[in-house]
Amino acid sequence: MELRQGDAPRLVVVVGNTTTTMAVFPDGPDPLTERLPTSVLADPASVTDVLGKLSRAHGPFRDAAICSVVPDVAARCAEALGSGLSVPVLSIGSGLRLPFTLRYENSHAFGADRIALCAWSARLFPARAHIAVDIGTAITFDVLDSKGEYVGGLIMPGLDVMSGALNARTAQLPLVSIDRRTGLLGRSTVECIRSGIFWGAVKQVEGLIGEISIYLREELGETTVSVIATGGNSRLIAPEIEGIDVVDEHAVVRGSRLLLEMNRPG
Repeated sequence: MELRQGDAPRLVVVVGNTTTTMAVFPDGPDPLTERLPTSVLADPASVTDVLGKLSRAHGPFRDAAICSVVPDVAARCAEALGSGLSVPVLSIGSGLRLPFTLRYENSHAFGADRIALCAWSARLFPARAHIAVDIGTAITFDVLDSKGEYVGGLIMPGLDVMSGALNARTAQLPLVSIDRRTGLLGRSTVECIRSGIFWGAVKQVEGLIGEISIYLREELGETTVSVIATGGNSRLIAPEIEGIDVVDEHAVVRGSRLLLEMNRPG
């Protein structure tokens, strides 16, 4: 990543169960991103090293947002940025000022990544009912109505979790990576697993989008329903599904930046 000239950049750190994204926003709407395995950030020294190199490459950061579903890693990143680099840090959570109304049984249990995605989708689809789908380690669906109120959601296993479960819970099925589009029917055990998981996920996501859309129209009286898809595996799944309006792998990053702007730390 190369930083353009301008004001001090903003940093967004999105810590997922599998992958962490370091996103630098120099002076425009699009981030410069680097991805690394979350396992690399397993100890404070590694976190300090990664963030120190990033800071030296791009200059001191104006502020930073941490959006994490791994609490230990989030704490290490906040310590390295706040105490080590003197960067004001905002942790994404339900207690922030949000651009939507969150109605959830336990708002503290609503994941930071889901909060950031809903924040961005609310900005992207103002006054319009929509479905935000994150296709990552887990596949999540979060639904907002046209008034910007949270309607509800769904959580299901992601592609890699499905593959891992088949391998772990059977005696002979191998662990298979689901990293490309595949034909409908396989002619080997590996191909059958890959096809089953890939097309099973496609049809599940497609079917649930359809059912949620019907619910929004028939039960809540919504006239239009939009759909955004994000997550590391959205590039695989989304092209097979009609009716997805926006595919943006950086939607959680963008939502985190939006919340950083709305809730300036310091």
